[in-house]
Amino acid sequence: MVTSTPEAVHIMKIILDWCSPQVARSMLDDLDFYVAEITDNESLKQSIKMVREMLYARAEENLEIDAEEEEYTKGMLRDEMNRQRGMTKE
Repeated sequence: MVTSTPEAVHIMKIILDWCSPQVARSMLDDLDFYVAEITDNESLKQSIKMVREMLYARAEENLEIDAEEEEYTKGMLRDEMNRQRGMTKE
């Protein structure tokens, strides 16, 4: 029986409770390479791959959020500097 999405989310949460996201991704990479690619157990294979994909999706989402926050902060700083220099359209 293949792991459901809620089960995969619980597995991911437990893993992240015990290790950092970077370590979790490395662990799932190893599980994928050393276990999922070799096993005949389709359920285990799909479970590992599902949790791994979720961890990487979460990492990409966090990177996008960080980039958006950095861009917003730079824009706010630029606006404040322009205001201080009297270069605003107001």
